[in-house]
Amino acid sequence: MTKFAAIALLAIAASATAQPLTPVATRDQKIIKRWELPGDPHGVAVGADGTIYAGLAKPQAVVAIDPKSGTIKKKIILDSAEIASTKELVTMRTNRAGTRLYIANGSDESATIMSIPDLAVLREITMEGEAIRDAVPDPKGRYLYLLGRHVHVFDVNGEKELRTISIDDPMAIAPSANGSLLAVVAPEDFGNTKATSVAFFDTTKFAEAAREPLQTDKVIESALFGANDQAFIALSRGALFEKPLSATKPAATMTAETNGRMRMAINFGDLTSSETICLPEGSGAQIAAMASPELLVFAERRCSGGSSFSGSERRVSAMSLYGVAAYAIAYDHNTLIVTDRAGFLTIYKAPRPGSPK
Repeated sequence: MTKFAAIALLAIAASATAQPLTPVATRDQKIIKRWELPGDPHGVAVGADGTIYAGLAKPQAVVAIDPKSGTIKKKIILDSAEIASTKELVTMRTNRAGTRLYIANGSDESATIMSIPDLAVLREITMEGEAIRDAVPDPKGRYLYLLGRHVHVFDVNGEKELRTISIDDPMAIAPSANGSLLAVVAPEDFGNTKATSVAFFDTTKFAEAAREPLQTDKVIESALFGANDQAFIALSRGALFEKPLSATKPAATMTAETNGRMRMAINFGDLTSSETICLPEGSGAQIAAMASPELLVFAERRCSGGSSFSGSERRVSAMSLYGVAAYAIAYDHNTLIVTDRAGFLTIYKAPRPGSPK
């Protein structure tokens, strides 16, 4: 169910005067700038002009911040305290043109579309009974994908639901860089066990093009395409998985055995490579970003121990911003913009392959 953004009547510019954030001194050489950002910061995005957009769960607001001075240029309250809504602003993503901001509101069971840089509320989409954990625009500008109890495909303006993808309890979604595929990660029943798999849908008619096992039963928190859509990457709390992709190889298929169990045959070169990581406690779906087609960057809390398994040629290098209690990150021109629910906004130097943690 959708509704035109009558909520726009409630969106209030908190102050017309620029408000500077309080800088935080630090000796961490990875940090370029850090400011206090009260209000339980969650999702974060970067506009075409470098403006940082951060979502605050308290008081359910979006702030536009100058990355050079740390000044709040604009603040829009999405819901007043009297309404007692539950917008969490769990993810914030921009379209490729940098003209729209798409916000997943979590337990509020809604998503919000705003124009940038003016932060006008264009539409709110409500999905009754479904916490919206991600709102991802199609790179080609055709659709908006909402992650709830199912995956809902809307037109990019959020005016009409075009279809619902028939996969129950999806964990994460990701469009390919060229927009031709949508990946949906979800648990799958393999007869004698349940495991995590990823289904790829052609975005012209949304027919399932392939389904691949990830050789894990872990809950996936975040997913991305890399290496010019030749690799699929998934992150759980404790592991990073990379799956090779090829448009020329046939999709893996499942066959029924005489005892009724289902079996899928895979080649060693198609196995999912993995390595141990330690995502920050309570981080959101925006905990990783592609700094280039071949470089994944993500935030990682301090932890000990590690292991890796390479079942195929690795196409993407993974570098962590180590020892950071991040909730969400956004990549912009060799920097990482990071929100921390403890009340900080930080600009870090993006890690590079070969650099120490």
